[in-house]
Amino acid sequence: MASYDNFAKQYSDSNGDEGDYFHKTQIDPYVYKIIGDPKGKTVYDLGCGNGYISRNLAKKGSKVFASDISKELIKIAEEQSKDLNINYSVRNGIDFSGFGDNQFDVVVMNMVIHYIEDLDKLFKEISRVLKPNGVLAFSTNHFFRQTYPYSDWTKGYFVRMNSRDWIKDKEYIEQHKDADVREVLFVKNTNYLKTFVAKINSGWDDKETLEIVNRPLNVYINTMSKYGLYLHELYEPESPEFPQNESEDLRKSHHIPTFIIFGAIKK
Repeated sequence: MASYDNFAKQYSDSNGDEGDYFHKTQIDPYVYKIIGDPKGKTVYDLGCGNGYISRNLAKKGSKVFASDISKELIKIAEEQSKDLNINYSVRNGIDFSGFGDNQFDVVVMNMVIHYIEDLDKLFKEISRVLKPNGVLAFSTNHFFRQTYPYSDWTKGYFVRMNSRDWIKDKEYIEQHKDADVREVLFVKNTNYLKTFVAKINSGWDDKETLEIVNRPLNVYINTMSKYGLYLHELYEPESPEFPQNESEDLRKSHHIPTFIIFGAIKK
């Protein structure tokens, strides 16, 4: 599991008390929706980062346990959480030692699960510590948007001819200049059905290497259900701001989500 120790301050500053732009607009609203009213609930925030979600839940009446593999992020989280009912610990994502059976009403993993390789152990332990009908809320990168270079933006052409719509290559467009042509954006994707680890540079310092696990949707659903965690909510928020370096017309031409948010119940 990735540790953010060497860029903990940069990461924390980018998230602040409400998350960065993408969390605030495309991820967290759905995470909070899945959690529901947190008052009186016991919550485990796994991979809590600087603890901003833990703080928000504690302020609304939750008893919160939170962990992260980064000791530097936990230091920051503790400094910012004084007088709140939050119990922080430094631990790996699949280390649930000290947690009892049926202890939590909610387990939250916000943009963390793609760092964890042992999905079986993770879901088995989450199922153990969740109460019956307890909720698991987690988010990750959308499967259409795997780690570069396994997915990337590409331009294409939408052509209307003879009342039928086709996607044609640039050579065809040049040969049919009378066609009704519109340039659009697509995401090209490969290796979707394979589970593999990809290495990327940290977006916060561009120095550290992080390992991201790419998995298809069926792996998440089938592994969850193996341990009694059943999907009941799924959100794929539109990402209209991508990619920023293209024209406004092109940005409006696609409806491809960047993130996906899961809500599961222990049965």
